[in-house]
Amino acid sequence: MEADVNDLSGYFAKIHFSVIDIRRAVIEPGTKHFGTVTSPFSGMIFPLRGRSRMFFDGVPYDMEPGKVFHGGPNTPLDKEVLGQSKWDFMVIHYQVYGNTQGTFPYALSHYELSPGHNSRINDTLYRMYHIYAKAGNLSGLRAKSLFFIILDEILTCASCRFHNDSRELTESAVEYIKNHYMEPLTVPELARQYGLCSKQFAYLFQKYTGTSPNKFLTEYRMQRARDLLCTTACSVAEISACVGYSDPSYFSNLFKKRTGLSPKLFRNKKTR
Repeated sequence: MEADVNDLSGYFAKIHFSVIDIRRAVIEPGTKHFGTVTSPFSGMIFPLRGRSRMFFDGVPYDMEPGKVFHGGPNTPLDKEVLGQSKWDFMVIHYQVYGNTQGTFPYALSHYELSPGHNSRINDTLYRMYHIYAKAGNLSGLRAKSLFFIILDEILTCASCRFHNDSRELTESAVEYIKNHYMEPLTVPELARQYGLCSKQFAYLFQKYTGTSPNKFLTEYRMQRARDLLCTTACSVAEISACVGYSDPSYFSNLFKKRTGLSPKLFRNKKTR
């Protein structure tokens, strides 16, 4: 699953945890391991090179640089290296302490984040890897501090990418509505087109346009109807069909509700 960045940020701000270790592995192409389990500790996986596919409790994740993955402790795991390149990655294991009741159990769950390619994340990751190899409490403290820096960078970048992608998605949806307003559009159909559920699509659309998808569609149809009433001799029934309404009576009632005038009165008033 794709984690909620805001919720995840709040989770890591509240929990108490310690870094158990940070490891690096390089796996040969074609390697497969099925029927295993993850470490007894929560783990955050950082792809460095190559590609692999891991199944956490049967859920597949395609792992490649530019993404970060999380696996819970003692989770059923299948994995295989894809392509002809070696699979090179690091994993940070950590353990959560205390009561986290009332929060989503991110430490026990599997999910992915998409911060994109970021040299700062990798540079800090390598620093943490080399520091943790040194013995002593000070090295452990520095490693934990670097883990927080990595988390901050991941969540900040993932949030920015999400908002940028969401804005582009909304702009695309607006253009689609303007080009297809004459068709019987519905929010569920629009949402499916962008791989979202109706609630997610409506939330993003409202956030970036300031209005709901249904209201935007209706207002755009009414705008086109006003234009047609003023510039053509088409009948009300024809205009109704042109702007996506198969029932002229419904269209007329909706038009009057939005403009205060029936289509005929609106035409007469504008063409005098």
